[in-house]
Amino acid sequence: MTEPGKAEEKRAEAEQIQELRSTLKDLNRAYYDEDNPLISDREYDLLLKRLRELEERHPELDDPDSPSRQVGGHASAAGLSRVPLLEAMLSLQDVFSLEEVFSFTAALRALDPSVTFTVEEKIDGLSLALRYESGRFVLAHTRGDGHHYGENVSANAQMLEGLPLNLKEELSALRVRAEVYMPKEAFLEVNRAQERAEKPLFANPRNCAAGTLRQLNPEVIKERRLSYFAFDILYIEGKRFEGDKEALDWLQAQGFKIIPEITVCRTDEEIAAAIEAIAQRRSQLPYGIDGAVIKVDNLSLRKHLGASAKTPRWAIAYKYPPEEKETLLLDIRVQVGRTGRLTPLAILEPVQLSGTTVSRASLHNPAMVAALDLREGDRVKVSKMGDIIPAIVGVNKEARHGNPPAYRIAAVCPVCGAPAEHREGSIDLYCSGADCPAQLTAKLVYFASKAAMDISGLGEQSVEALKELNLLHSLADIYKLKDHRERLIMDGRIGREKRVDNLLAAIEESKNKEIWRLISALGINLIGPQTAKSLARHFGDIDKLIQASREELLSIEDIGEASADNILHYFAQDQSKELMQHFREAGLRFKDLTVDSGSASELPFSGKTIVLTGTLPGISRENAATRLEALGARISSSVSAKTSWLLAGEEAGSKLQKAEKLGVPIISLEDLEKLSGGRWTE
Repeated sequence: MTEPGKAEEKRAEAEQIQELRSTLKDLNRAYYDEDNPLISDREYDLLLKRLRELEERHPELDDPDSPSRQVGGHASAAGLSRVPLLEAMLSLQDVFSLEEVFSFTAALRALDPSVTFTVEEKIDGLSLALRYESGRFVLAHTRGDGHHYGENVSANAQMLEGLPLNLKEELSALRVRAEVYMPKEAFLEVNRAQERAEKPLFANPRNCAAGTLRQLNPEVIKERRLSYFAFDILYIEGKRFEGDKEALDWLQAQGFKIIPEITVCRTDEEIAAAIEAIAQRRSQLPYGIDGAVIKVDNLSLRKHLGASAKTPRWAIAYKYPPEEKETLLLDIRVQVGRTGRLTPLAILEPVQLSGTTVSRASLHNPAMVAALDLREGDRVKVSKMGDIIPAIVGVNKEARHGNPPAYRIAAVCPVCGAPAEHREGSIDLYCSGADCPAQLTAKLVYFASKAAMDISGLGEQSVEALKELNLLHSLADIYKLKDHRERLIMDGRIGREKRVDNLLAAIEESKNKEIWRLISALGINLIGPQTAKSLARHFGDIDKLIQASREELLSIEDIGEASADNILHYFAQDQSKELMQHFREAGLRFKDLTVDSGSASELPFSGKTIVLTGTLPGISRENAATRLEALGARISSSVSAKTSWLLAGEEAGSKLQKAEKLGVPIISLEDLEKLSGGRWTE
């Protein structure tokens, strides 16, 4: 009979097993399928280690679907076909101490006293299988679920730096396992570009490499300088090797890149020295590593040892503890990005970390500042994510003197003084200023885009050139460029006479475009082209929109509470009032021509709300939407009970499922011809 205390402990551990399994499945999905890690590798490894310990204590709770027995990912990237795995692609068992390494080697010496091991860098990348037939490259796929299917990335793999497409020996079949990685410098360049575009930063090179390898444009692989190291022969015909080192040397002779400085060891002392040597050169390597791999060298012994459901029994990965230093937090400053996002930046007393001097670290958003409970004068713990990005990972609260106030990020833009606001679904703060200098480039480019005023020739390169000439300080300055024609021609950065005149003509033409374009061009949060069209249809006059009440705005289809509040907030600001006055003085159209209600009602799709989804044969969704609007339809971006029809093409997604659930009629391009009385193809 089980003692009460033991029974309670068993119940608690059973609950912990279920909780760990659920948590690890969520983390696996984020890491492998979405390339978006939610915690550090070290934290993940410790959770998985704890699960394995509990499962060993409770074999009666065995579950083949447990994360401890699964590789991790799925073959599910959109646009990539599935490939059956010909060999399992397993992960390695992680260990965190030399004692665990020596326990592994002792168990193998008990089987074979003469066993030798190889020690090599554990590249922080993603696994790839490469197939060759008759000496030629034929296929590449990801690890996927490790047992059944991976993703076909053959076109992308051919862009990997240094990958041989033809072998020097024409073997009938060769299958190689490799690790794809992104060089540290290339990773920093990508994140700098992401930052300039106000897009989320990649957490580390591994996740950036994974996302890049799944791109549908192979040129991105070359642009981001993805590379690889071959580290195992999965299958080979016409060749036989005794040891791993011998096989890898042969791969190198065939043109493959292999992991440098692979050390063959016999004793534990030699293994420990090799692990330490890798640790010493870690910060100087041009690529990221997250440990050292210790493998049996003898290939016959490997075959004899076999594998568990998830890991081979002939190899382990020793994980280095992350380097962490303590330093003084000097200040927190707020930077304003091109789209108005406010990013807190920690200013630190300089500290040496992973071979570089760290004096600042991004805090990402105000929520992170609050979560860390940062205060003036704190001693903070700094680490490098992926050995590259400095991050504050904790606070030494015992070193805190007294009870200084917590940092609070001011709710105003530090550049223009406008109120800062949360956008729907985001924990970030954004400047709400209509004409904030920090956002000028992004606002100008959007203002001139096809979704707004559609000013041909006023792209990002032209905007930057005009800013350098000190001619653009506000959106309204676009309409003053005509006064600088001779200077623009003489300067030549925009182009010579013809290009300058074309640009000035496009700007002049934009003054008379439909008012929905100006409404969209203002860049009000949640007010894109479709909503702008709804507002233009309802008011027909921008001055009436400016004077509208919240109740009137909410009466318009497509306008919810958040959208209504954003419109009211925008037009209430002094920056916005001044900008709209400048537009009036420049002669921009504020009122649409009145459409005769009788003729409008005669259009075949008058009063119909249509949503488009999927790929339409022979026409883009944008062009189809324009034609539908010309026939009287109102185009919406989301399916609701008020939707008249869903126009669905190939590969329709969640909108199709929602329409089916709501009973919304689903139509095709052929149906439009009948429904329009033949006017669709006129």
